[in-house]
Amino acid sequence: MESFDLLLGGFAAALHPAVFLVLAFGLVTGTVAGALPGISFVNAMAMALPFTYLMQPTAAMAFLGGIYVGGVFGGSISSILINIPGTPASLPACWDGHPMTRAGKPQMALRIALTSSATGGLASALLLTFAAPPFARFALTFDQPEFFAATVLGLVSVIAIAKEQPILSLLSMFLGMLIGTVGVDPLYGMPRFGFGQPMLQSGVNWIVVMIGLFAVAEVIDLICEERELRPKAAGGGSISFRGLWGLKNSILRGTGLGCMIGMIPGAGATVGAVIAYGVEKQASGKGARFGTGVPEGLAAPEAAKNATTGAAMIPLLTLGIPGSAATAIMLGAMILHGINPGPLLFTSDVSTVYTIFAAMILANLLMIVAALAVAKGFSTLMRVPPAVLGAFIIVLSVVGAYGVRNNIFDVYVCLFFGLVGWGMKRTGFPTAPLVLGVILGPLAERYFLTSLVNYDNDYAIFFTRPISGTILGLAVLFGLWSLWPAIQDLRHRRAGRTTPLDHTGRVPEDG
Repeated sequence: MESFDLLLGGFAAALHPAVFLVLAFGLVTGTVAGALPGISFVNAMAMALPFTYLMQPTAAMAFLGGIYVGGVFGGSISSILINIPGTPASLPACWDGHPMTRAGKPQMALRIALTSSATGGLASALLLTFAAPPFARFALTFDQPEFFAATVLGLVSVIAIAKEQPILSLLSMFLGMLIGTVGVDPLYGMPRFGFGQPMLQSGVNWIVVMIGLFAVAEVIDLICEERELRPKAAGGGSISFRGLWGLKNSILRGTGLGCMIGMIPGAGATVGAVIAYGVEKQASGKGARFGTGVPEGLAAPEAAKNATTGAAMIPLLTLGIPGSAATAIMLGAMILHGINPGPLLFTSDVSTVYTIFAAMILANLLMIVAALAVAKGFSTLMRVPPAVLGAFIIVLSVVGAYGVRNNIFDVYVCLFFGLVGWGMKRTGFPTAPLVLGVILGPLAERYFLTSLVNYDNDYAIFFTRPISGTILGLAVLFGLWSLWPAIQDLRHRRAGRTTPLDHTGRVPEDG
């Protein structure tokens, strides 16, 4: 009852006109920044940090929280409408969201994504409000081996999203991991795979690779095939409340996974979205059709990535440990305003804590309005001529690639991977695993090496620590579960059968 009274006081503070206005402005800013490829809502939060100097602490946290919540969803708008992920966590939205747009159902895809994201985000905010202390004690048991295990689980998810190309997808992922090793060794500081080029010592940025593989490659393919980026039908499709209710299991599964993964420092929305997509591919019963515009394939990762927002703030507020780059910026803002996160915060400044809780809940509710407004503006792009749209995307891609590190070399890398992505698309070589390898590969390497340093080069530490061993065991089971249809198919082919198997690993009855 006391917690409920404190939450009511938090809502009263968050609904103060000054706080509410900056929260709403932050939502719109984050949604737009997330929807623009290469801009990134994290960059928007970093740029917004100096503007919080003159704000009250609660207003500053509401402002940054609004950018955070809006930005995590915003990347899905460009993913769904023009097949360009605004953020890495929005990559799964391309796989089933954009095919829905190509089929003339952009409004349906956006409504599914928005409903799922709002549900996941709201559940995560409520989790943050009522379950922060016990979950924080659990997160406190995580160390480098657990972070490594969680990242491995994200990489194993590539097998689940591989469709009928598990070998090619694994090769693509390993290629991405190899690209991620270019630069300086994270442990010894030695340059590697630079081939004598000083510009490669800073590494290949995954944002630049993602922009090239998806944005530039899409425009090249557009030009070569003389096709349109616009949907085939003008109606835009729709979905009823009953249709959305039919996705409740997918949304709940994604929300649960996102909440669990979000509170693991370092895992983040990308890992949550990818794992949720892989799990949903196996659990929905429609795995064979994933990638063709299946609503479940869009709902689950959308719910998962927004469910990480509130969960990532649990270790931030209770332990002072940021769970993502965005929460690291929020940690800086808290310290700047004299707020010291940790267990004592819940007794020394409880009103500020519950105002943050209320602001996160309000942000997820208001996100629906902000996202619809931004999506409507982006939908206007679908009505411009393809040549103009293609030129706009190229300019935006070049500006975004340059803005990542203010480096002209990144622009060349972006254009190079645009050609690579177009070639992979034409040859049927999957590009998504490559991007995931570039993102998660360096994380896995860093956690692996620091684990060995911290535990005297004991390789058994990954399996003897209960949580790390459990997560790695789940990764193995998940990989075998995902590969089982392919293994069964191989066994039947060796036995002389030629009938293909369905997604459950069985011969169809009519076969």
